[in-house]
Amino acid sequence: MERIKGRRRLAAAIWSLACLALLAAGLAFSDFGSLFIEAAAGVRPKAVLATLPGQVAAIGLYAAALHILCKGVSYWGALGARLLRDAADNLLIILPGLGELIGTRALVLAGARSRTAVTAIMVDKLAETIAQLPYMALAGYVLIDHWAALGDSGTRATPLSAMAIVGLTVIGALILLTAGLVRATKGPMGRLGAWIRQEFRMLAVEFREQKRRIPAAIALHFIAWAADGVQVWMAAAALGLDLSLYAAMVMASAAYAARILLAFVPAGLVAQEAGFAAAGLVFGVSAPLSVTLSLVLRLRDVLLGLPLLAWPALEFRYGTKARENSVHGPEGAGA
Repeated sequence: MERIKGRRRLAAAIWSLACLALLAAGLAFSDFGSLFIEAAAGVRPKAVLATLPGQVAAIGLYAAALHILCKGVSYWGALGARLLRDAADNLLIILPGLGELIGTRALVLAGARSRTAVTAIMVDKLAETIAQLPYMALAGYVLIDHWAALGDSGTRATPLSAMAIVGLTVIGALILLTAGLVRATKGPMGRLGAWIRQEFRMLAVEFREQKRRIPAAIALHFIAWAADGVQVWMAAAALGLDLSLYAAMVMASAAYAARILLAFVPAGLVAQEAGFAAAGLVFGVSAPLSVTLSLVLRLRDVLLGLPLLAWPALEFRYGTKARENSVHGPEGAGA
């Protein structure tokens, strides 16, 4: 089993590096490179700072949702787990899913049972996705309704639609692969499938205990997600852009929808920027300025990713405490 896990981690790392190499090549040998350079030149520190209050409020709500879902963990423990999870998702892009693993580990360190922590993270991701569906639907409606405007603006919409098709194809392939693993009965794939089935059965028990808390978690995520649009609006104001709150909400939602469709791309690189650019054209915002707003949010994520530096200290503290318990525990006391 450890060998299988090692191979999966290696495959994920290779896939991520390949995606990053392709993205780098695409930026170097296309107009996107000059677009990013122009967009980066427009980033201002005051715009990044303008997003921080809204993001802090959103993270507080996200932590409240995780606290509701995970028994045995205080609000502050859930807050730390959420900060570490987001930081890893945004900064440690070599291994997809590493943020969820670190978030789960942080919940365990905060007092949760392992399987409870795993299920809480999974259910929290589900609640977050469900809460964002109305915003994504709004962005989709606006983009489809103004598709002609996208074509008349002089910027091609074809690459964006092609990216969406590729993303949906990859997601479908992953679903089919998972279904095949679950049904496999022989060989290494059969053993992996048996392990997956056993884990799913155990997680189902935890899920049944948590499902009554899902509506509250969805409500908190729904409110928190609105803060993303507010942050884009505040950043635009700091940059001197005349952008309405409605337009900011649509642009933020389109960016997230693009990241979902291209979930296999580490940290949604370029996908987020493409979503911003496509939605920005609808509201008369040039592609470089739209990408500037996306880069502002990425710098915000870097600033709020600093708690990840505390991760080794948490592990060291946990290891020290575990060693002390093994020495001074019941067996040590009796010796």
